Amino acid sequence: MPTVKEIVDWLLRHYSPDEHVAVDIWCVEDVLERAEERGIKISRKEAEEIIDEIHRRRDSTIGINWDVIDSFLDEVRG
Repeated sequence: MPTVKEIVDWLLRHYSPDEHVAVDIWCVEDVLERAEERGIKISRKEAEEIIDEIHRRRDSTIGINWDVIDSFLDEVRG
């Protein structure tokens, strides 16, 4: 999973600091909070793995949203 520092470094290599961009940031805390809301018990490590998978398998047509996170949580829950 990329870290905030890695994302910032990547952005600065590819874009001017004055460039206008749209960015969504999803983090481990989002996954943990959503799991709790849905009554799904997961560890921080599992939430990190979900974020990693979302990053690797993201679909630019869909983006990252609560439905995507729910789908990965459902996979963990089995």
